[in-house]
Amino acid sequence: MKTYFVQIAIDIPLFKLFEYSWNSEQLGQEPEIGLIVEIEFGKKKVSGIVYEINSESISKKENSAYTIKEVIQISPCPRIKDAELKLFQFASKYYLRPIGEVVFSSIPSDWKKPVNWPKLQKSIKKKENLGIKEAIREPLTLTFNEEQDKAIEALINLSKEGKYSITFLKGITGSGKTAVYLEWIKRITEDTAKQCLVLVPEINLTPQLEQTVKNICIGKEVVILHSNLTPSERNYAWWKIQNGVGQIIVGTRLSVFTPIKNLSAIVIDEEHDNSYKQQDGMRYSARDVAIWRAADLKIPVLLCSATPSLETWDKVLKKKIDLLSLSKRAKPGATIPSIEIIDIKNEVNQSKFKNLGLCDYTLEEIKKTALRKKQSLIFINRRGYAPILTCHACNWKSECKNCSTWQVFHKISGKNKKPMLQCHHCGLIERIPEACPECGNQDLRHLGVGTQSIEENIEKTLQELRILRIDTDVTRSKGSAEELFQKIHQQEVDVVVGTQMLSKGHDFSNVETVVVVDIDKSLYSYDFRATEKMYAQLVQVAGRGGRGDNLENSKIIIQTAFPEHKIFNAIKDENLYEFYNELLEERKIAQLPPFSYQALVMAESKNQTMNEEVLKGLKNFLENIGNKNNGCIIYDPVPRSIQRVSGVERTQVLLESTDRKKLQTCLEKILDYAEAQKSKNRSIRIIIERDPISF
Repeated sequence: MKTYFVQIAIDIPLFKLFEYSWNSEQLGQEPEIGLIVEIEFGKKKVSGIVYEINSESISKKENSAYTIKEVIQISPCPRIKDAELKLFQFASKYYLRPIGEVVFSSIPSDWKKPVNWPKLQKSIKKKENLGIKEAIREPLTLTFNEEQDKAIEALINLSKEGKYSITFLKGITGSGKTAVYLEWIKRITEDTAKQCLVLVPEINLTPQLEQTVKNICIGKEVVILHSNLTPSERNYAWWKIQNGVGQIIVGTRLSVFTPIKNLSAIVIDEEHDNSYKQQDGMRYSARDVAIWRAADLKIPVLLCSATPSLETWDKVLKKKIDLLSLSKRAKPGATIPSIEIIDIKNEVNQSKFKNLGLCDYTLEEIKKTALRKKQSLIFINRRGYAPILTCHACNWKSECKNCSTWQVFHKISGKNKKPMLQCHHCGLIERIPEACPECGNQDLRHLGVGTQSIEENIEKTLQELRILRIDTDVTRSKGSAEELFQKIHQQEVDVVVGTQMLSKGHDFSNVETVVVVDIDKSLYSYDFRATEKMYAQLVQVAGRGGRGDNLENSKIIIQTAFPEHKIFNAIKDENLYEFYNELLEERKIAQLPPFSYQALVMAESKNQTMNEEVLKGLKNFLENIGNKNNGCIIYDPVPRSIQRVSGVERTQVLLESTDRKKLQTCLEKILDYAEAQKSKNRSIRIIIERDPISF
């Protein structure tokens, strides 16, 4: 058999492939692009993926003395298909990351280690022999209203066309969007060879959705993918998807790159959600990657939300995305809650309000709701007891030693349940000082409120009520979130206090009153997307109320010092179209996305001055090579909004262009500059981020 030379991508931060020889006789087959193989890289044995095949050595031509190592063995997992390789190449080019890093981000860590391959094969064979003992389920028969029937019919017709289409399903909260897309994928997967991918933004939404999918799609293999799976669970799930066993894949953003044997449709639930954007490593948007993947495979993709992103809404208005609408709540007896905006400036006892975080009127409504045997939900998007601990004598504040932000006061923290100061950025935990570190004053006070203080204040004020708090502090262990949500469904609590974990996708049938607390800080933010984000969050939170029968008194109470803000009028009047069109007009005037494209170039090191010098050098570099007037605006270097995290100083340069291709060309030149800087100075890290959502 002939010997070949293969170019292999490896999971390292280098923009290059590595050449190895392929002994067909020893390996038992000729090389194929997409095969995962074991190789020796340096002194380690690692996995790589075959990306090019040549009959002659490229390295030998350049250096005849070069020693070429051999491929050791082929992985037992299936070859990565051409469609997936094309997807990885697109992501590598668009997000400017090495191809090896992109490929191996889709593969479970155990499958990346050749030493584990025999053990993984045995484990999978054992599970196949045992079989999966699923509980016997009664099929969940859904009834649809006229709007839902029309949406389902339209989606089924799109599937039959066998071509790419992109559709936005806009429905008010509780309108049955999930039921519509599940009925659609149920029909698609009647063909047992076909697979569907459902993307969800939050890990805690997957257990609830998994059970719903299994109850509707009886007999279909449902596979869950998210970062909280055990290695064993993820290994088996990945194998089932690749081999076409799993027909319906429900996953968070990491699942968008998963090799799927016969992908036939993609659903992106809550498409507006920022959780779809990866904030470290390869900073991709799972929503955008999923749309590209659907276009390449010529399959339909469905975006769902009550509050679309402005980018999506702009395309709907321009007829680039088809629109399906659901304007009524699907469940018989469900009501749309009334909206009450409470001006906290009018609160008589301001001192009491600042301590409790809740108005007298709000407390009275929570009490009345409990007397009617209904539940209240209090939303405050800040965990902990208070955002800052301070000394009123000298104005000392609990600043983090590692970050340019504050340590949050946690009254209940860790296994010992002792009060602590904790940084939510670097994780630093310190004991509460007995006295002010600067002046010795023992009268330290907390500023502001968090989930813990709201919970405590209600327990003290409304002692007869059962209180439950849900945030990441109490849902760290596996299964803990599901247990807490089950308590709400089984009506074991009267009042639920929580963060944004409560705001998406949950169908609480007995929640009558929803209270929104401490949101004013987001109304006048430096972030041009702040109003859009806040509107989406408020609509989602409000949507948790009035979803069941006999909730005719359902209401949403929003506490604010700025009741005149346009966002509250939009929510109260339920006028999404007018509000979104106004936001689009503002963006158009300012030439902000979706009317332009953005990228960030970030420098990170221990030295802020060094960061600024490198980024100033970058700007000069681009101007010197003719990028000054090519339609790409390059702003001056500035510190990031949180300048220091974990002792690392962070500086950024923003780039804008109305032409995506010109911005891409500019970024590719920046990548050359960044690689040159890396070789000169290893102490500085340069990061390029496409389509940033935080600054």
